[in-house]
Amino acid sequence: MKNNTIVQGWIALAGIVLIAVGVIGFIHNPLVGAADALIPTGSIHNVIHILTGLLALFIAFGLRGVQQANAVIGFGVLYGAIFIVVLLSPSLFGLFEFQANVYLHAIHLALAVVSLAVGYMARNELAGASERRLTA
Repeated sequence: MKNNTIVQGWIALAGIVLIAVGVIGFIHNPLVGAADALIPTGSIHNVIHILTGLLALFIAFGLRGVQQANAVIGFGVLYGAIFIVVLLSPSLFGLFEFQANVYLHAIHLALAVVSLAVGYMARNELAGASERRLTA
């Protein structure tokens, strides 16, 4: 089945950025990582970024068609849940070394909203293409 380049591009970009942020979080820098960074993260948080980045790359390069669109929707639901849980408990119930700040909340929300939008648009496009083939 055909692959949607917008879906693949979005989820691949999300995966690459998540992995990069996770790796960079282990290196002292002003953007991500230590308590004085723009987005403070600890070791567990960095590992979660790397794992969800790997998941996103699997979706980008391991799935096609409707499966890929549905997986991007699922990724959006996952990050929507992460947004809500971390909003309610900024330290993820003590699991994170540092409390999430407004920047991290905005990033989680953006990942959720964009993934849901891209996934639903792709799924609708694939369904429309399938209907057109059946009626042709």
